[in-house]
Amino acid sequence: MSDTRPEALNSTFSNDPPNLEPDSEDDDHAPEVGRDSNEGFLDNVPDDTTELDLIHERITTLEGLGLERLHQLQRLSLRQNLITKITDLNHLTQLEELDVYDNRITKVEGLDQLTALTSLDLSFNKIRHIENLDTLLNVTDLYFVANKISRITNLGHLVNLRNLELGANRIRTIENLDSLVNLEQLWLGKNKIVKLQGLDNLKNLKILSIQSNRITKLEGLSNLHNLEELYISHNGIEKIENLEMNTKLRVLDVGANRITDLEGVHHLDALEELWANDNNLSSFEQIETVLSDKQHLTTVYFERNPLEKEAKATYRLKIKTILPRVLQIDASMVRAA
Repeated sequence: MSDTRPEALNSTFSNDPPNLEPDSEDDDHAPEVGRDSNEGFLDNVPDDTTELDLIHERITTLEGLGLERLHQLQRLSLRQNLITKITDLNHLTQLEELDVYDNRITKVEGLDQLTALTSLDLSFNKIRHIENLDTLLNVTDLYFVANKISRITNLGHLVNLRNLELGANRIRTIENLDSLVNLEQLWLGKNKIVKLQGLDNLKNLKILSIQSNRITKLEGLSNLHNLEELYISHNGIEKIENLEMNTKLRVLDVGANRITDLEGVHHLDALEELWANDNNLSSFEQIETVLSDKQHLTTVYFERNPLEKEAKATYRLKIKTILPRVLQIDASMVRAA
């Protein structure tokens, strides 16, 4: 079984907090050639179409596509094209999902009339500022992954947001999220965040991913009583602490930090998965003391800790013996559910 944690497949950092430098301005590969013309491109698309996928079609501009006649369109995907500017969409007043993932957009604009939108994906573009979302009050899912954003701004009015993804940007501070009280998922991995803060009002948050940042202390989570999944691997954390109020945690990923013991998870009775690989854990006895009473624990990761390196061939047998309910040790199943 492979490592399927959020962002885990892309993580290549050591136990040191990652030093993520901004992408260079000329980081593109050889430029892809765009379409010569949009004329007639959508002639075969019926006027009453509700879903349209225009993926990897070398589209450089939305002008001339003829989208204005598709008044019933509810979902539009423009993934993996060469679009530099959002235009000619304001007539799509029934549109609920817009996906412009992996283009060359530099500015959020041209969305004012799309008030029915519930999902907007602007990931993998060249956007520097979150802006011009004032009328999109129905958005529940918002994606800005892998842009050039340095600050969290202009989201306060989006009170219906359930899922916000800002991973792989240049953000240093968690801020301006106080009014997003309905948020359930917040993804901030691969930024430059140094402190857990600004989360107190997010009392409905269930998933927090903040992998591959520069955090050295677990803190600022005491108001998140409904938190179920915490992904904070590849940081500089030395101690599991301050999780006393997070008793609903089912998944805790503290892999690739500098942790020497597991004392801070003693009270997490709902725990199902514990990822603590690539740390400084050395005691099988402590694993037994802290985790043997966890009735729901099915998955543990302890590989590349001193306890694995020292035990070598007997490592998995020891874990299996002291945690007999566990179904998976590291990437391998030990028994069927």
